[in-house]
Amino acid sequence: MSLLNRLASLVPAVPPGAALAGTVTLPASLGFVPVAVHFDLFGALVRHGGPATAEDIARVVNSAAGAGGDDVIHISTLLVADTLCIMAGLGLVNRVDENHFVANAITHHMVAMPSAQHGAVHFCTEGLMAGAFLMQKLKDTNFAYPFAECDGPLQYAYRLMGQDHFAKQHAYTIMEAQGRMDSFNQFMVGKFFKAGTFPDRVTAAGYDLEAALGISGSSAGDQGLRGDEVAMVDIGGGRGELLLEVQARYPQLQPSQLVVQEFNAAIDEIPGVHLMEWNYKVSGEQPVRGARAYSLQHILHNLPDLDAVALVQKLARAMSPKSRLLIIEYAKNLTYTNLHASMIALYGGRERSSAEWHQMAGICGLKVTFEKYETAGESLVEMQRD
Repeated sequence: MSLLNRLASLVPAVPPGAALAGTVTLPASLGFVPVAVHFDLFGALVRHGGPATAEDIARVVNSAAGAGGDDVIHISTLLVADTLCIMAGLGLVNRVDENHFVANAITHHMVAMPSAQHGAVHFCTEGLMAGAFLMQKLKDTNFAYPFAECDGPLQYAYRLMGQDHFAKQHAYTIMEAQGRMDSFNQFMVGKFFKAGTFPDRVTAAGYDLEAALGISGSSAGDQGLRGDEVAMVDIGGGRGELLLEVQARYPQLQPSQLVVQEFNAAIDEIPGVHLMEWNYKVSGEQPVRGARAYSLQHILHNLPDLDAVALVQKLARAMSPKSRLLIIEYAKNLTYTNLHASMIALYGGRERSSAEWHQMAGICGLKVTFEKYETAGESLVEMQRD
């Protein structure tokens, strides 16, 4: 018996019933996460620097809020105590004893990377709501499945609540109307964590990014990237973080060779890259033809299969024999089953497996030419013209 197995045998097994109860009662606990974020309990615990009581944290939080005037809502000590206890149960803070709590590594991470807290609020708000109405939506539609992106459990919840103006809206449109889209955009900047830059991550995965961009020449007949060629187009690239990392690695690339495409023309200009409006859902063909690389970073998992195929087909028609399509997603594995469920419930989307990517490529006239799936962290799939 290995040392690991011997150590595991010393840990008392959790009874099946207790494990079941701990899993299925999780949603209510997650509902307290936005409370902790709203009142900055994680930050207060980190700033305190050692074991703290609920009274200590309530005093810190309310003292900081007091400067905001009479309209500021203060948090009660009991709500702090219950929220910190529940956060400890989730592993987001540590409980020293019945009355004292202390920041752990996850707490420090959330404070150092605010995007993670914005993501926590997003998935513990829309995600919980969609999950709560998933079964009712299935029952009332005779278990019609999969969901369309604007006709899933989230929209069904609003319909049952009598808010028909949201009943056919996309989740992002609903968030925008509720004043929550800026928070989601801040989440997308860093997500829950970032393990190095995009060039670092794909290089570590064994991918030849220079060849894909035409910087080193991808074959004997390829003379490399010309000055009038686009090196990379990032579809749905937000504020250009990915391409700015590429530009930092390869400063010889000009802004005209690095194109960020977004549906919102009102986004401010981004120094170092070229910003272009393109709404892949309603616009016509991909306007940039023959780019060396097109990237879809966490785009396709938001889309149902038919919508994902429609987007990939638009890109396939724009690709030349030298073009690559880079898909950056999380793998459909046991690490990301919660994310898979969230994509289904919120957008009708899904995480996808190698078999699903190969099937999608074949439908779109492409072939998978590189794939690296990570147990934890972003995976990379490359497609080229078949």
